[in-house]
Amino acid sequence: MTDSPTEQTSPTPEAARAAMAAQMPFVREALTELVAFRSVHSTPGLEKDNADAAAWVVNSFREVGIPVEPHVTSDGSTSVIGLREPAEGFPTILLYSHFDVQPASDVENWTASPWELTERDGRWYGRGAADCKGHVVMHLAVLRALNELATEFPDVSKVGVRVLVEGSEERGGYGLEDLLAEKPDLFAADVFLIADSGNDALGVPAVGTALRGTAPVTVTVETLDQPMHSGQYGGAAPDALLSLIHLLATLHDDNGLVAVDGLDSDARWEGRGPDAATFRRDAGILDGVDLLGEAQGLNPNDLTVARPSITVTGLDSLSVADAVNAVVARAAAHISLRVPPGMDAKVAQDALIAHLETHVPQHAKLTIERDTLASPFLADITGPALARLTASLADAYGAETTAEIGSGGSIPLCNALLSHFPDAELGLFGIEEPACRIHSADESVSPDEIHAIGTAELLFLARSAE
Repeated sequence: MTDSPTEQTSPTPEAARAAMAAQMPFVREALTELVAFRSVHSTPGLEKDNADAAAWVVNSFREVGIPVEPHVTSDGSTSVIGLREPAEGFPTILLYSHFDVQPASDVENWTASPWELTERDGRWYGRGAADCKGHVVMHLAVLRALNELATEFPDVSKVGVRVLVEGSEERGGYGLEDLLAEKPDLFAADVFLIADSGNDALGVPAVGTALRGTAPVTVTVETLDQPMHSGQYGGAAPDALLSLIHLLATLHDDNGLVAVDGLDSDARWEGRGPDAATFRRDAGILDGVDLLGEAQGLNPNDLTVARPSITVTGLDSLSVADAVNAVVARAAAHISLRVPPGMDAKVAQDALIAHLETHVPQHAKLTIERDTLASPFLADITGPALARLTASLADAYGAETTAEIGSGGSIPLCNALLSHFPDAELGLFGIEEPACRIHSADESVSPDEIHAIGTAELLFLARSAE
């Protein structure tokens, strides 16, 4: 007597790769359509682009069988949410992404229009191609493939699928968090798959284990009633821009490391991360320019994941092109403070504000506006669903293991979801790798990463039916 062969209840990695490969023409076409929407949330004049992008997302997910609805949130953005109900005894998996994007006002630094998907050297370029419209389209392709595989593997259609596509993640996402607090049932799931991250090297599968939080402020320095002639008054009249530059310079020591009381840290990152040479290449650091922390024996991820960082991300004053011979009366800067796991975002913001208030030069008038806080996140990847996700990622790439990595970025929703659903598991992964240059000019995505990450998500959903 011989044992009968075990029935295959979910696709093999090879079959999943083939199913995703068949979707890649759709991915290209859909991403071309979605990138064309200038969906920068809360920007005057772009209201129609945001509304049209939300409508595109609604229609696209309805076409693949997810009965989504638009939800206008407290920050004026639209989030798209819907659930294909699970069969009895089957789990519900939430697929997250966002359709809003960073601005692309530096259009002169782009090789082609940021709002047209273009291909060069095997990569697809456009604002949001990676962060995060590429993930929206990847989810759609996976669901299309899953629907087709249901003919051979009927149980895959019994897994509940909840879709959540946010419309204001790049502007803090508090609208979605407010909606979560008001209507938590819209978000209920056994597993949250947060597709808004990626691998730290092209072709190397990874799952995220840590995110920094944010505690930004906007600081304004005023010294005069109005700009004054620099020949008549320069040298004696206090210059607001110079005062602001002096103030900003006090945030770091001579080595470029954070020098704010209460933000000091000797933490080191113990996980996987790039070495100095790889980080220099990925960041595009110019030849001859020092890598911060290297002389002190620090690794890049010590500073980008494990410790706070302070970056000036915006500056208001006269541009060089519009320069006039006048002493500047008013100058402002937006200061981005990233907060590592283990540090409270509000406490960190308080420390930054206290430093600014005690270091303003010449008793200049100082105004500080607090921006939205986001707490850091530390993932628990020991549960069975995360084990299934890491195995699916490795199988999709044909790798032996899946790396565990940290990221200096922030996704405020992660903590909020787990606080409402503490028994759920959360996986952080995606198509963004260093060459994507997210938030920068010439943002791009590798179609190979969309295919591989989509294959992993397809395997995960199918295996969740076993």
